[in-house]
Amino acid sequence: MSQIGALITHPPSEGVEFARIEGEIGKDKGIKVRTLYTGICGTDRGIVRGALKFAYDPSGFDFQVLGHECIGQVESSNSDIFKKGDLVVPLVRRPGDCPNCRIGRPDNCSDGNKHEAGITGLHGFMREYFYEEAKNLVPVKNKDLAKIAVLTEPLKNVVKAFEVFEKVSSRSIFQNEFSTNEGKNALIIGSANEAFLYSFVAREYGFETYMANRHPIEDSKLEMCANFGVKFVDYSKDVNFPTNFGLDLIIDTSGDPSTIVRFLRKATYNAVVILFGTNGRAPDGVITGADIDWIVERNITICGSVDAARIHYEKALDLIQKWHLAHPGVMDRMITGIFKPEETNIFTVKPTGEIKSVIKWNELG
Repeated sequence: MSQIGALITHPPSEGVEFARIEGEIGKDKGIKVRTLYTGICGTDRGIVRGALKFAYDPSGFDFQVLGHECIGQVESSNSDIFKKGDLVVPLVRRPGDCPNCRIGRPDNCSDGNKHEAGITGLHGFMREYFYEEAKNLVPVKNKDLAKIAVLTEPLKNVVKAFEVFEKVSSRSIFQNEFSTNEGKNALIIGSANEAFLYSFVAREYGFETYMANRHPIEDSKLEMCANFGVKFVDYSKDVNFPTNFGLDLIIDTSGDPSTIVRFLRKATYNAVVILFGTNGRAPDGVITGADIDWIVERNITICGSVDAARIHYEKALDLIQKWHLAHPGVMDRMITGIFKPEETNIFTVKPTGEIKSVIKWNELG
């Protein structure tokens, strides 16, 4: 019986270990995928810390394989859709039985009976290889993206959030008289991987885009922002936005209530505020009556966004391809560290200057 290396945990308890597990788990799914790279995000670290109590093992197992950000290569296939050597990104969320799940939108699951690879009741991709069904794999057609396509999973969340923005902003005439977002301001709160991706997509939409955090960032990160025309604001200093400056779109990636409230009163008429970051351990923030007045009197919409559907993976890959060609080397610099599976301290000690740390499992074939 074959054994493979994997990073496993025991949610909701804390901890992570590199272990040998049964390699033929899920073999009946038919497509064998060699893992190339897996990304590490705050969710993985939260599970390892034991902070995400909603995470749980797959049925019949007393452990869970970590990892939901992945790029892999087909090793063998029983499908006409994929052949050996194809690059693929696996879907994370698997549908339950609610109406949204049944129409291919498990990201909007309405009863909570879905599963998520490496998070809730489904093994993840931090292992040497895994088996999957064709319907749960998204093709990556350009082999030049064999490493940076690991960014597809976090970027699809961004694409979904902008779909939400389009839906809710349509309640009024949001764009200017030329039907563009020129002259509109967007603020992205945070400076981790998702904040960069949100900022880049905001620029795609034509917003004057600011990325803000309460500390300075490295020159290399400032250079990446400049490549896309994103302006960085260190709000720990006495930095003032221009006079009469209003924010038309605010996206939070921090999950910090006090930071969100800090910028809420810069939101202008018909503004949209999207909450994406989660941080259950963040200190409480206080929304005052004056804040409520500001929100109501200006028709400001506040909404949450999580996960994405297959269409968003496909759009994310299109953006990665576009940025790879338009901004040579920038997407590669998003990956600030490549680690071995055995280096489990990466889950507990965040490297200085990290944007995206990844684990390398196999060479591209």
